[in-house]
Amino acid sequence: MTAGETVYLVARREIRERLRSKMFVVSTVLLLLVVAASTIANGAINTKTTYRIVATANVPQLRTALKQTAAPFDASVRLRVAAPPAAREQLAAKKADVVLDVRRDRLVFRERVNAKLAAIADTAVRVVRGHVPAKAELTVATLRPAKAEPGDAETVVAVVGSMLVLLALAVYGQWVVVGVVEEKSNRVVELILAAARPRHLLAGKLIGIGLLGLAQLALVAGLSTLLLALGVFDAPKNLGWSLALVIPWFALGFALYAVLLAAAGALASSQQDASSAAQPIMLILSAAYFASYITIAADADSTAASVLTVFPLTAPLVLPARQALVGVPLWQHALAIALVLAAIDTLIHLAGRIYTRGLLARNPRFTLASAWRLIH
Repeated sequence: MTAGETVYLVARREIRERLRSKMFVVSTVLLLLVVAASTIANGAINTKTTYRIVATANVPQLRTALKQTAAPFDASVRLRVAAPPAAREQLAAKKADVVLDVRRDRLVFRERVNAKLAAIADTAVRVVRGHVPAKAELTVATLRPAKAEPGDAETVVAVVGSMLVLLALAVYGQWVVVGVVEEKSNRVVELILAAARPRHLLAGKLIGIGLLGLAQLALVAGLSTLLLALGVFDAPKNLGWSLALVIPWFALGFALYAVLLAAAGALASSQQDASSAAQPIMLILSAAYFASYITIAADADSTAASVLTVFPLTAPLVLPARQALVGVPLWQHALAIALVLAAIDTLIHLAGRIYTRGLLARNPRFTLASAWRLIH
């Protein structure tokens, strides 16, 4: 039997075993419930938007006109009157969304022009003044230049995408550990190794579990795409590109961490030791996530964020998130992929030796010393 046939048989066996397990069914249902719950929450949260307008002079009937013009936009308006200096102070302090400078026929925003709010205010002023000619429409200005900051939708995509990759790596990585320990503890692996080489067994196991993980992610992505197509969520322009990156980077991240977890599982002698064997790798994964989250939240364009984008242990978590927030240069995409693939190749040789020797070893408990002895 060729190596390809062996890997295929092991992967098929792994897929069949996992599909029959309650863990796979429960995790799939939970993922779909998360998407459904986010849909319900989105509908509950997305109530009418309330805009705060400060006018620099009292305009008769303006409040009523604003209420009428805001209704078609599914919005409401709160109007206050203040002197020009006080109005600008409120705008700068984020206590107002726009200042209506009555004397100059001008709308002043803080940093970014809100087209919807500008249309509401401009239409209301026209109504109050008896539909004046178009040349008298309100001009638009800002207190200060707009910063290149991501919007709420981009932030949600970045956070949810990064968390999805983290959870997927944790869940499917744990499947690898449990599967290896089960085979080792009931001595099934000794029968399997009589017909297959350890590296083929490792490759088949990782491919089988990885394909199941990709199938679950594709199911969630498909449901999310359907909800976006139905208009349930507001989608940023680069949403498709950002979501598309989650799938290949999950595959790369899974290959990177799953090889280490398989080696850790081979060192455990029982299910009780499985958690302690996987703990160092899971701690590294958690540390990579929190370091990435803190760095990107502070400044997604910083040098530290760029370093984490190409660093192999953090790239699967950082690159899709940064792409959604500020975009990632093509050279960083290429460098990140090259470094991750190089790291996977190195770890396959290193962890493969632990996996090969650890499967048949009967260690009383997992220790770093035992792993070091197996490497050498």
